[in-house]
Amino acid sequence: MTDELKKEFTLRITQANPISMITILYEIALAYLEEAAEAKQSDDREKFVLAIHHGQDCIRELQSSLNLSYEPAPVLYRLYIQMHRKLAQAITGFSLEACEKVQSQLEQLRDAYIQLEKTGSWDSVMVNTQQVYAGLTYGRTSLVESLEQGDNRGFLA
Repeated sequence: MTDELKKEFTLRITQANPISMITILYEIALAYLEEAAEAKQSDDREKFVLAIHHGQDCIRELQSSLNLSYEPAPVLYRLYIQMHRKLAQAITGFSLEACEKVQSQLEQLRDAYIQLEKTGSWDSVMVNTQQVYAGLTYGRTSLVESLEQGDNRGFLA
C-alpha cells in the first residue's frame, strides 16, 4: 500500500463515525487484495503473501469487533472465518481465484455499510482531532488541505 493511500485512510479514520470505521476497514482489506493481484501479475510470491496476510489482518479486526449477542453478528463471524480460510487457500495455491471471491464478498458488505451510513448521523469515534478543510485555497488548479491546529490535541487526562 502506498504512503499516500495510508495517509488518506488515516485522515478518514480521524474523522470517522462507528459505521464508517467498518467501511474503511473493508476498503483497506480491498486495497490489500488489489495489491495481492498486482503481485500475482508480476509473479512476486513474497509480496502476494504479505498483501494477503494484511488483508487477513483486516478481516480478523472486523471479526474481533463483532458483538455476537446481536444479529447479524454470528452470520458475519462465520463469513469472516470463511474469508480467512479462502485467503489461506489463495496463499498455498498462489492463486487469485479465492481472492476474487473474497473481494466480491467484501465489496458487497462495504456497499451495504455505505448504505447504512446514509440512514443516520453518528458522532466521530475520535474526539479532539484536527479539523481538515479541503478546497481550492492556495492555487488555481491544486486542491490543498488545511489542518486546523487546536491548543489541546491528543489524549485528555
